[in-house]
Amino acid sequence: MKTSAALFIDGSNFYHSLKADGHLPFNAEHFGKLFEQLSDKFELKRIYFYDALKDRTKDPEGYARQQKFHSSLSKLRFPLKIKTRKLRYLANLTQEEVENAATAVGIVDSCREKLWALLHKLGMIRLTKEKGIDVMLIADAIELARTKDHEAVILLSGDGDYVPGIELIRKFGARTVNLHLYRGSSTELRNSCHQRIQIEFDEEGTYLEYH
Repeated sequence: MKTSAALFIDGSNFYHSLKADGHLPFNAEHFGKLFEQLSDKFELKRIYFYDALKDRTKDPEGYARQQKFHSSLSKLRFPLKIKTRKLRYLANLTQEEVENAATAVGIVDSCREKLWALLHKLGMIRLTKEKGIDVMLIADAIELARTKDHEAVILLSGDGDYVPGIELIRKFGARTVNLHLYRGSSTELRNSCHQRIQIEFDEEGTYLEYH
């Protein structure tokens, strides 16, 4: 008999791990296949996907892509709910603003393109910060464990900040599972869970290694 479980996905953490590992794009179809593989071992009664919502006025293209992705996720045959909080923008520079600043400090014209490319590379053109996503996720997971509606809580993240929450979830008697990539995975988080599952890739896509 399969273990009943709820899956909690830290969308941003997973995205950045995929990016660092060179496994983007990872679209709704890829998530669907991942859920199918997990369903071999678990009865996925609930899936929660947490994401920082882009601002339509500050990043219209990014907002449109995100909305399209969320729509595709929602159409999967799994019981998935998307939960969001607004993304905080620390900087949102235009090329004109960079040009004006370069002029003000005396950077020669021949270096302007390299300056723009450098800022892009450093992630300074659109500098953002998530606020409250991890707190929302772990609060939901703790509440679900407290109600004892599921036997297991599966956390898709490599962020070690979740460890105190995982320890509390364990006290409520739920089985804890860390689903993660190799890159960006916290050893402390893996060790705090009853079980870990590593997401691997081959020419056919993703597969899971159970530990």
